[in-house]
Amino acid sequence: MKIKILLTALLFCFSPLVLIAEQDLSALLGGSVQSDKWLINREKEQEEFIGNVRYQNDIYALKADYGLSQRKEQTYLLKGNISASQKLEDIFTQIKAEEFFYNNKTLKGYALGKKNKQIEVLYKTPNNTFNLYGNKVDFNKDTNFIKITGYSELDDLNNTLYADTITFNTQNGVFEAFGKRPVLWGFGVDGDYALQADKITADTKKVIFKAQGNIQGWFTMASDFEKLKQATSKE
Repeated sequence: MKIKILLTALLFCFSPLVLIAEQDLSALLGGSVQSDKWLINREKEQEEFIGNVRYQNDIYALKADYGLSQRKEQTYLLKGNISASQKLEDIFTQIKAEEFFYNNKTLKGYALGKKNKQIEVLYKTPNNTFNLYGNKVDFNKDTNFIKITGYSELDDLNNTLYADTITFNTQNGVFEAFGKRPVLWGFGVDGDYALQADKITADTKKVIFKAQGNIQGWFTMASDFEKLKQATSKE
């Protein structure tokens, strides 16, 4: 049962673009968790799930190498080749990471990528596909707030946004990029373009971008995008 709580914490709190109502999580009760080894330490009030941890039903699917549930502290930890996905009506979300931690007392947690490999988030709607990358993700279920740090990147079908830090409010659907002069570039009917500012906001519901502070914009070529990215990361 505790591993189902762990899965609930992961899928409920770390969904990057959609927060699920509590009643929707009842679907977790209809499945079972599989792992190569299951260890219970009653003195420490903890459970370990070791090797090929798996869970799947009609809405959720999760894979990991290791899971730890600490009942007294109310903390949950997943490690190793984590892949978690959810499908709700016409929205699909998938997360790939190396480590995931959640504290049910503080309602806060984080996710980390493998060394030399970033966290990957895929979010698909009927109108667009978003890919999000970063070295670390911090999240707060209480405030519906997610922060992605470390060479963060947000892609949709026509645009790419690079920044040191990207935050996302799962309630209003707004991304904010700042730190080291974020850069947005993309492909338009009038040609390829780039936009740089102190802060860039992307509203996924209204599908608009807004730039603030020392704004620079220019037309460019797609072949120059990588050079621009490298120059920005050195600032």
